Amino acid sequence: MPTPSSGVAPDSLPCTPAAIRAVLAAQPGPELVQRFDHEIDAAFEASEHDQDLTPFVHTVRRWWGEASALRDPAGA
Repeated sequence: MPTPSSGVAPDSLPCTPAAIRAVLAAQPGPELVQRFDHEIDAAFEASEHDQDLTPFVHTVRRWWGEASALRDPAGA
C-alpha cells in the first residue's frame, strides 16, 4: 500500500467505499453511514445478481460526490 511521502493530505478523496464511509462517519449522527451502507449493499447485490457492475459503480460515484462535498463544502 503506497504511503504519502509528506504529512500533507491529498487534494482529492480516494474513490473507494472505505474512504467514502470514513468521511461519512465523521459527520454527526449515524444516518448518513446507515443510508450509505444500505445503498452500497443493495447496489452490490444488484450488480452481483445481474453480473453488471454498473449499479455499484454509479452508487459509489454518487456517494463519492456527496462525501467530497462534505469534506470540502467550499469546493462543492
